[in-house]
Amino acid sequence: MNSLRLRFLLPLILFGFLPAIGAARLMGHSLEWFFGLEGILLGGGVFLTGYLLSGWVLKPVVAVMNATASVLRGVPPAKEIAQWLPTDFWKLRCDINMLFAKHRQSLNAAETHACQTAQRLMNAERLLREAFTALQGIFAASDEGVAVVDSHGMIIASNAKLDEFLGKPLEELGGRDVTTLMKAVASRFAEPEKMALWLEQSTQNPQFQDLIEADLATRDAGAYSVRTAPMQTDTGEVIGRLWMVRDCSQMRGLQRQLRESQKLGTLGQLAGGIAHDFNNMLTAIRGNLTLAELQPASNQGEVREKLQCANQATQRAADLVKSLLGYSRRSSGQSLRKVTNVKRLLAEVQTLLKHSVDPRVEIRIRAGMDASFVVSDATQLEQVILNLCLNARDALPEDKGIIEIGIENVTHRSPTGDKGPAEFAMIVVRDNGHGIPEDARGRVFEPFFTTKTNGKGTGLGLSMAQDIVREHGGWIEFDSVEGQGSEFRIYLPRTEDPENVEEDPTFEPQSSMGSPAGMRGNILVVDDEAPVRSIAVNMLSFLGYRVMEASDGQQALDILLNSNERVDVVLLDIYMPKLSGRDTFKQLRAAGNDVPVVVCSGFVIDPDEFVILGEGRNPPVDIMLKPYSLDGLSKSMAKAIKTAQPPEQFAREMQPVMSA
Repeated sequence: MNSLRLRFLLPLILFGFLPAIGAARLMGHSLEWFFGLEGILLGGGVFLTGYLLSGWVLKPVVAVMNATASVLRGVPPAKEIAQWLPTDFWKLRCDINMLFAKHRQSLNAAETHACQTAQRLMNAERLLREAFTALQGIFAASDEGVAVVDSHGMIIASNAKLDEFLGKPLEELGGRDVTTLMKAVASRFAEPEKMALWLEQSTQNPQFQDLIEADLATRDAGAYSVRTAPMQTDTGEVIGRLWMVRDCSQMRGLQRQLRESQKLGTLGQLAGGIAHDFNNMLTAIRGNLTLAELQPASNQGEVREKLQCANQATQRAADLVKSLLGYSRRSSGQSLRKVTNVKRLLAEVQTLLKHSVDPRVEIRIRAGMDASFVVSDATQLEQVILNLCLNARDALPEDKGIIEIGIENVTHRSPTGDKGPAEFAMIVVRDNGHGIPEDARGRVFEPFFTTKTNGKGTGLGLSMAQDIVREHGGWIEFDSVEGQGSEFRIYLPRTEDPENVEEDPTFEPQSSMGSPAGMRGNILVVDDEAPVRSIAVNMLSFLGYRVMEASDGQQALDILLNSNERVDVVLLDIYMPKLSGRDTFKQLRAAGNDVPVVVCSGFVIDPDEFVILGEGRNPPVDIMLKPYSLDGLSKSMAKAIKTAQPPEQFAREMQPVMSA
């Protein structure tokens, strides 16, 4: 008997007994019969009646409950209970079945989605694991030293290349904070204070992003670049910073080679005009010498005039060759930056340029009254200006072409905006050519981009010019109007220090040839070319010196080291077949002989290389460029003799000559 029927039966029994007891009591009968046989039979009858009545009454309820349970289980009700179900139950059953069908459909879709999500998570985990392994391999094998710093300034990852750059593992430096890293990085460079100031900018500006190149403090260790950039989320929030260190020595070498090749291209454009003018000068020399030979011996005035004209043409040719050699000389790899007089540099550019443009083109030099000095590699800066001028030449109209080169001191703000206004020297190259097309102006500084026809331009000139100017701390701007011309402006930081201005070591002050200086001394002339050696011997003899000759370096060493001949000065040629002048100088100094040496060559010579060859002993007293003048030779010999003899002895030897 279930609890529902029991709950229904008990009230029926109570409602059956209580009225019977109450009626008996009202009729005055005794209640003892209730506990007797009659009472038992009455109670049994009441129980049976209640039981049957509760079963009949509860049967529809039980049927509905069973049918509901069947519907909830998803099965139809049994036939024996279906007759007790009301008509509305079937409609409810349809609604419930529909609800459950949707529920089951949702559950199936959710289960399918869960399976797919689980599969995706497994694939994502696998891909993430593979990506992490790949990134870890790339991070470890990278040729850059890398450090990843979080927003709190702690280094969360670094690779072995960074440890190699620092010389020891990062953990051995005293901590994994970015301050320790920056101090260690700065200490590796030749200018640690400058590097430290650059590194500190990242702590002051979270958005700081820049790259710097510098030489290491260790000799022959090359150059490295340091690059930093913030790590940001999609919303722009800075969550860390990347530091990257890279060896850029090889890249610098490639850049130098590219500049040299571009320089050779510029020389190729200059060569035609220079050869034409050089032939004109040779014609003038040869013609005047021929006319001098044709003059009668009695007409000394005409002979002297022709010889002077030939001498002037020779000097112009020597100046032209000197300018060309000064531009084409190769540096030793380091940028030779000195205080440079920009006005003098523009004059040298004009000398080279006027031989390579149409004579109808007007070349103007516009310079202010104030001096303009910049710290630069004069050869590189000359290359930049020549490139701009040659580009201007190619854009000029067929007639009435004008190239204007100007220099002006200005106060200007750097385009980066990180500093206030500063003093700059502004070099302007302006032309009245066809201008730059509008669609090409944004690409003029791109490597290998050119608007010239095939075979007339490589597209490297402006790109290399921009790189050189940036290395000097400046920048290039330009304006152009189609059909009217273009103007390029070079801004370089100006210096007020006119001392130590870069001078050409072959520069010789021009003066009229005077009488023999009469300074006595023994000179050894070393040159493999007999005509050139003869010229030097005759000039020195005319100046009052006792002259000895050597046709090669080995013969000169024999005279200097193995003979008893007194030699006060050696006039040494550089390029000789048996033993070159460089090797001769090196062996002479290695043997402990410090005789003064004047180097003479047809090429521009770097004085620093002889300092290295001498290994700490006396370098050459002077360097002369062929062809040299009598006045230049006299001054170089006087300078050398003065260093060879004590002042008292020099004065004693000079006294008889002066009194004579």
